Amino acid sequence: MIRFAYLCFILSVAQISIAQIAVGSEFINKFVERDVFKHATISASVLEINSDKEILSFQKDKVLVPASSLKLFTTFTALHILGEDFTYKTDVNYVGHILKDGTLEGDIYITGSGDPTLGSSKFSGYPNFQDLLLDIVNQIKKIGISCVTKNIIADESIFNSYPISPSWQWNDLGNYYAGGAWGINVNDNQYYIFFGQQAAEGMVPKLKRYGPKIPNLILHNEVETGPPGSGDQAYIFGGPYNYTKRIVGTIPPGTKEFIIKGSIPDPPLFMAYHIQYALQKQKIKVDGYKTLFEWAGKKPKFNTIASYESPRLSAIVKKINAESNNLYCEALLKTIGQKTSNQGSGTKGIQSIEAYMKSLSVDISGMRMDDGSGLSTRNAISSYMMADFLKGVANTIGLETATSYLPKAGLQGTVKSLLKNSPAKGRVWAKSGSMEGIMSYSGYIKTKSGKWMSYSIIVNGFPDKLKKLRTELQDFLEGVYQL
Repeated sequence: MIRFAYLCFILSVAQISIAQIAVGSEFINKFVERDVFKHATISASVLEINSDKEILSFQKDKVLVPASSLKLFTTFTALHILGEDFTYKTDVNYVGHILKDGTLEGDIYITGSGDPTLGSSKFSGYPNFQDLLLDIVNQIKKIGISCVTKNIIADESIFNSYPISPSWQWNDLGNYYAGGAWGINVNDNQYYIFFGQQAAEGMVPKLKRYGPKIPNLILHNEVETGPPGSGDQAYIFGGPYNYTKRIVGTIPPGTKEFIIKGSIPDPPLFMAYHIQYALQKQKIKVDGYKTLFEWAGKKPKFNTIASYESPRLSAIVKKINAESNNLYCEALLKTIGQKTSNQGSGTKGIQSIEAYMKSLSVDISGMRMDDGSGLSTRNAISSYMMADFLKGVANTIGLETATSYLPKAGLQGTVKSLLKNSPAKGRVWAKSGSMEGIMSYSGYIKTKSGKWMSYSIIVNGFPDKLKKLRTELQDFLEGVYQL
């Protein structure tokens, strides 16, 4: 009797599962047939975390450009390889001898660790850029240095690859979100340009000032005033090491100041300059400043002046996934490479990500990773790769931990406005990704019935405004929640 009852139970569960999958199949087939997707390409996958069930799929193996959803590969691999308690440490050292009169016969080194948060104002309890400079100067004065006969040297040798991905678009490179990752990053690798807005469309807003100061920077203002409600449509042209920038596009009309953000052309050199400048303001003479990209011989004996530690990796990852921070993610990619191969390069970082995905039994055939943040349009993944990866992560570190690193739709981060008036609010964890004609969402869903799912949906080639696509994908997420 007991065996018969157990058999009936098993058959009942199987029937429910089959019915659930049938409903999922009907839902996705109707969803992708909407007129709005006529010219788009879609890949979608939803997997049940605690079973082998594929709840729904559509072109699950089709590789598409994921945009910032790709960050999940980088951030979860970093947590696996580096550990959630990992921190970066940037040292200020000197080489040489300090004479009785306070003269340092030697150099001061800023030894970079690739810390993307150095001098950032994004984390409470850590010094912002100006406070960091002030503390460095005070620490140098504290050990009695009153003159430096040689240089402030920014040692960026921890990363030995070019700071940006070669496939990033030219119109992105001068802007804050494409600053790249350097051996020394500071102030989020950003500077600010202040425009005086004009009231009427077509008028030229005045470029009033910029800051912090970047020696030799030349800005050519070709910005115009756009129509009301047009927002920030200004772009800065000019990549790394390029100090002549063109600013084109439009900013909205108004009567106040309008700020856009650019990427610092050489953050290590920028850091060395500002330390020298801050010291000279305190009447401490310094001969010069420069960067060090690679050590030609044996390192000299360092004497430590000060050390600056970053927030824990767990906090950095949460910041990345909530705000979609490209700099932090690219720095993690190179740090992964440094940890696994003693080579701080994006290429080595990508190889380590692929190895981790394989260890989770994720089939990565057809995948292409060209960066760690998703800014490259050469990245290509399928929705199934992502959903299967997220399922593997959840089954390895636990759902509670995995979801803690993603923002909740309707409540947090870049998905704060998503599903905000839906019963699914707070039950969908999502990393978003968007570029022109491209949108994706990937993460976890706790369905209305209490089932846990990993999911990914990627849309490429969407011809209309992304706001319209966002509404459609919100329907997809809510539909999965109702399943």
